[in-house]
Amino acid sequence: MRWYTVITTLFLLLLAGCGENLKLSEGVVHQFEQEPLLVGQISDDGRLLLTVTVSEQVTVWRTASRQVEYQIPQKQLIKPVRHALLSKDNSLLLVANYDTLGVWSVSGRTFIHKVQFTGVDPMATISHIALSPNNGRALIAMTDGSLNMADLNTRLNNRFKPHSRPIDFMAFGQQGELFLTGAQDGKVGLWQFGSPKSLFEKEFAHRVTSLTTDQDFSRFFVSDGLNAQHIKTLVGGEEVVKLNYSARFKVFRQSQFIPNAPLLATSSSKSHLSLWNTRSGDELGTWTIATQREGATIMSMHATKAGKLYTLNSDAMLQSWDLNQLKAL
Repeated sequence: MRWYTVITTLFLLLLAGCGENLKLSEGVVHQFEQEPLLVGQISDDGRLLLTVTVSEQVTVWRTASRQVEYQIPQKQLIKPVRHALLSKDNSLLLVANYDTLGVWSVSGRTFIHKVQFTGVDPMATISHIALSPNNGRALIAMTDGSLNMADLNTRLNNRFKPHSRPIDFMAFGQQGELFLTGAQDGKVGLWQFGSPKSLFEKEFAHRVTSLTTDQDFSRFFVSDGLNAQHIKTLVGGEEVVKLNYSARFKVFRQSQFIPNAPLLATSSSKSHLSLWNTRSGDELGTWTIATQREGATIMSMHATKAGKLYTLNSDAMLQSWDLNQLKAL
């Protein structure tokens, strides 16, 4: 058994080394802004791309043609811009400052309305925003751990306090009924819209630094700030696999399940992209992204069914990666 363990360990190390030597990057597709980004998002279908620069210019781009689809006029902006989000169907653009959420129509190129939100603590500010797939419901998280569940059609809002520290991650299920939250208190919870009672909760020793779900909302990946990196089921939070890596410490930020493949992509707080086998939890390799400035990091990822991965970094660089090469492993 000892020799089997040694051989298995050597094989996994060799596999990781092969992964790192593969040239997955197909280069930078385009740099959409010259200024650094405060917010960057690749749309759910990859057709559009959202950028918010440090000078608070909010722009929606057509990815293929690299032309501007819509740019919010400066006089309409709710400043300071701290959060921005494209809807799943690309029709709406949400922008928030400390306490106000504004909604714009991308196709109509018009401002729709704005709404003010508060936390349980009157000094709390907005920490994260999310929108349901049908655009009818919004989640507005606050720095005190409270959460506003707003129905955009009826204008009704239910507020409760599922966390004790700022909520940094939220994701809706496909029907807009269930949603997942992760916060700096180390807790991850699954909730039903309109109800303060959790369907399950899981607490980690350190703050949640990465949280994402797969496309059919059946699994999620979570990482805390130190050494807990897991893939779990969304029904009850049961363990699927724990990530394995040789480094003593590894930082996880952005994360993305790859469709039609047992793969998970993660980014670090610096310029690194890692890929993982979601069945074994093994690291396949880590690659360095193209950057213009020191400290640039990945802000958004988009994976296609054809085996392509696109990353958008804080230098506004869209980079393409060919994941089909991993079949060689």
